[in-house]
Amino acid sequence: MNKITISGLFTFLLLNCFSQIVTKQESNSKDKSELKQKTVKDTVSIFYVEANFASSSRKLEPNVDFLNKPLGERANESKLGIWSYSLGMTTPLSNHIYFDGALSLLRNGEQYSWKSNTSDSTFNYQSKYNYIALPLQIKLQGGKKLKYFVGGGLIPQMNFSYKQMQQWTDSLGAKGDEAIKVNNEINSFAFSWVVSAGLELQFENNFGLRLSASYRNQVSNTYIEFSDYIHKSNAIGVNIGITRKF
Repeated sequence: MNKITISGLFTFLLLNCFSQIVTKQESNSKDKSELKQKTVKDTVSIFYVEANFASSSRKLEPNVDFLNKPLGERANESKLGIWSYSLGMTTPLSNHIYFDGALSLLRNGEQYSWKSNTSDSTFNYQSKYNYIALPLQIKLQGGKKLKYFVGGGLIPQMNFSYKQMQQWTDSLGAKGDEAIKVNNEINSFAFSWVVSAGLELQFENNFGLRLSASYRNQVSNTYIEFSDYIHKSNAIGVNIGITRKF
C-alpha cells in the first residue's frame, strides 16, 4: 500500500512538474511572439491624392542691392485664397518615422483692390505664381486605424507659369478686364520649408481619408536678382486627401 502511494505521488509530482515546464515554455513563446510583433518594422506604403486650400500672402520689400524702388501701391496687396494639388506616397523608415514625398502643383498668390473716393473708378487684380514642386517631409506618426502625425521638410519649386487677372471700372462705369501671363522677372526656381500636422483614418478596404493643416514659408526670392523687389510667399492652409494602402 505504501509502495503504491509513494509511486502514485511520485508520478503526480512528475506530471505536475512537466505540465509547469510546458506551460512556462508556451507562455515564454507567446511573450516572444507578441514582442516580435510589436518591434517588427511596418513595411506598408500609402499613396495619396490631396488638395490644399491656403490663405497665401507675401513678404515684399525693396531690392536695396539694385534700384531700391519704393513699394508704392503694392504695399496694399492682401492675402489670396488659392488651391494646390498633390500626388504622393508615405513609406516607413521605422515604426514611427515616415518619409512623405509628393509631386505637387503648388500655387502662391496675392491680390489688390482699389476704389476711387471721387468717382466710380475701381481697379483690382489677383496674381498667381504656379510651380511644379516636390514637397519632401519626415513625419512622426502613431496610431493604427486612426493615425496622427506631425512633420516638416523642404519644398523645391520650379516655376512654370504666372497669371495676373485684372478688372477695372472707369469713371463712366464701363468695365474691363485683362489677363497678364508674362512676367520676365520671375525666378525659375524657389525653395520653401513646410510643417504639417494631421489625422489619417484607415478603412477595411485599404482606402482612407487624410486631413491636416500645413504652413509653408518661401526662403528664396520669387523674382530674379536685379528685379525691383524681394518677394517671398507664405501660406497657411488645410489639406484633405484620399489614401490607398499597398
